[in-house]
Amino acid sequence: MEAEYVAYFDESGDHGLATIDPSFPAFVLCGCVYRIEEYLQADAPAFSRIKFATFGHDAVVMHSYRIRKRERPFDILKKAAMRTEFLDRISAFFDNSVVTLIAAAIRKDLHKAHCRLPDDPYGIALVFCLESLFGLLLDRKADLRTVYCVFEQRGPVEDRQLAETFRAVCDGGNMWKRKLPFGLVFASKQQNMPGLQIADLAAYPIARHVINAGAANPAYHFVARRFRTSTKGEIDGWGLKVFP
Repeated sequence: MEAEYVAYFDESGDHGLATIDPSFPAFVLCGCVYRIEEYLQADAPAFSRIKFATFGHDAVVMHSYRIRKRERPFDILKKAAMRTEFLDRISAFFDNSVVTLIAAAIRKDLHKAHCRLPDDPYGIALVFCLESLFGLLLDRKADLRTVYCVFEQRGPVEDRQLAETFRAVCDGGNMWKRKLPFGLVFASKQQNMPGLQIADLAAYPIARHVINAGAANPAYHFVARRFRTSTKGEIDGWGLKVFP
């Protein structure tokens, strides 16, 4: 039988602990969870429309860092009018999206300060995200067929470490102490998958919010609407887990 859900994951920030940038001391892993039919019918085509409207084609790979730095092909955003129009399209996309976001944020500075032998922030975030994903499936009484989790390729060593942690969590190393029905897929950013790019665009404003919730962060206003929530509308601990 066909799978019902799919999840795409990307990150913001460096997960290393050796040197921590005081201006960006957080690591965020963000997952975009979709009912596959809704992804195909709604968000994937809507995301492509932004590319056609802005660039005239959909070969562009959306990348938060390059957008912020106005690197090609995003150098067209140096023009204020074009930048405003583009950011309005992104905001409208999240405002109308059918995605459910799950994210884990690690304050690396606090983690390192509180632990003599701190664990890898990526591993911590991955456990939180996979547990949140399974919790979401239980919330929705979903058919627990295999849900594929798509991660961006980072490198042979990093991908092997991720795969080892992923398998350990799915084999029972989770809060339920049970096997989780998840499959792991790696994909290159250049494969131009909308789901990975949506996760990338969501991760940065989440990280900025975790670092300084009181700072101006218009993008987070739209992204936060898409978080998984409790029945009472709570985000913390449900759609967003912050550690420590």
